[in-house]
Amino acid sequence: MRALELAQQRGLPWIVLGLGSNVLVKDTGFPGVVIRMGKGLDRFEMKGATAIVGAGMPTPILARRTAEAGFAGVERFVGIPGTVGGGIYMNAGCHGAEFSEVVTEVTVMDGRGKVKQLSRKQISFKYRSSNLEGIVLEAKLGLAEEPPAKLKELQGKLFRWRKVGTPFDQPCCGSTFRNPEGAKSAGTLIDECGLKGFTIGGAMISTVHANYFINKGNATASDVLKLIEHVRKTVAKKTGVTLELECKVIGS
Repeated sequence: MRALELAQQRGLPWIVLGLGSNVLVKDTGFPGVVIRMGKGLDRFEMKGATAIVGAGMPTPILARRTAEAGFAGVERFVGIPGTVGGGIYMNAGCHGAEFSEVVTEVTVMDGRGKVKQLSRKQISFKYRSSNLEGIVLEAKLGLAEEPPAKLKELQGKLFRWRKVGTPFDQPCCGSTFRNPEGAKSAGTLIDECGLKGFTIGGAMISTVHANYFINKGNATASDVLKLIEHVRKTVAKKTGVTLELECKVIGS
């Protein structure tokens, strides 16, 4: 609330960040107020099969805690490296599941500090996007009972797949492009264009998964943006598919 007041008093733009996954900040930075969601907004409570979750809770922790409690619905999110608030705002998902399938209510704060609850019917979710505005503070998720051992086994398989199939331990923005509708995945299209390993400056297309652009150690945001543009043009020219960004570019 204080951060919003400061931004309005000084006429500054503001943004909300959780863990900063799926975000690329330009080299010039962001000329405004950054509101960090974390401790203090990481509530977790189970009321029957409903999980009440603060926006600052890391999604992998949510996935593990609900699985340990014997509830299914978000167990596949164990590999999403972001917070619940950001995940709901952009309808994050993986392994065939997404937040829109379990959200029943979202508490949001608008730019003037007014807080309200939105039911699922009031929220329009699409692939990696929603019509939510303002700041997500908390959410209720409708889950289903499932044996903890079964959920733990599934999470083990998914985590092993991520270790083998993605550069999970290397610095990157996560999935760079959205998967186009009715076509092959973005990673497959980039791979088929022979772009794995292609490098601009310190930014390189991962040789493990082509939809991940990694920082080899000295990459600038400009390097990554040039790599994004090169991939877009190459894929469009060779396949006729125009890729859309999934990661959010922040800055002037």
